[in-house]
Amino acid sequence: MKTQLAIIMLAGVTMACTPHYNKGEVAYDYVGCHTVGAENPKNGETAWAIWPGNKLKEGQKLYFKQVNPETLEVGKVQTATPC
Repeated sequence: MKTQLAIIMLAGVTMACTPHYNKGEVAYDYVGCHTVGAENPKNGETAWAIWPGNKLKEGQKLYFKQVNPETLEVGKVQTATPC
C-alpha cells in the first residue's frame, strides 16, 4: 500500500512540475534568479514585472521569462545576468 501511494505521489509531483504550454497562449517559464542590467535597445527586449508597463529597473531581480507562443520555447535572458 505504501509503495502504491508513493508511486501515485511521485507521478502527481512530476506532472505538476512539468510545464505544459499551448500554442497561442501567454505563458511564463522559470529561468532562475537574474539581475536586470542596462537596456539593450538593439533588439528591443525589456524586463517587465507582472504586466507590461511595470518596467523593471536596473539592479532589480527577475525570475520568469515569457514563452514564445509560436515555438513554445524560452529564449536566452538578454536584459539580465544570472545572480
